[in-house]
Amino acid sequence: MTEKDIILEKEIANDGQSVFLFYDERCGIYTAFGWSAYYTTLVMDPIISYSDELQMPVALIQRELVHSLRQSLTKVEHEVKKRYVFRLKNKIGSAGYQKWVKDNLGI
Repeated sequence: MTEKDIILEKEIANDGQSVFLFYDERCGIYTAFGWSAYYTTLVMDPIISYSDELQMPVALIQRELVHSLRQSLTKVEHEVKKRYVFRLKNKIGSAGYQKWVKDNLGI
């Protein structure tokens, strides 16, 4: 299974309470896609863009800023310089996601 497949699988199955971060070694940053990208904006101010390859929003998070997420969210899993899985304290509904995408990405 490719990293792209893993990202798509996790975001399609995102239950409204999970934040999945993936480390990009080429850039030295963590990335969050789709729902996870949206959820990161609720607790920090990441750089937002759009992944043409994955066809979903992406949040770019410096390694140093992952500490902010660790203080705001519950860490579930962690593999050094590979990935994090966080849980939000409360489930977030889908209503805000569509507005966020439109406001931030014009989609």
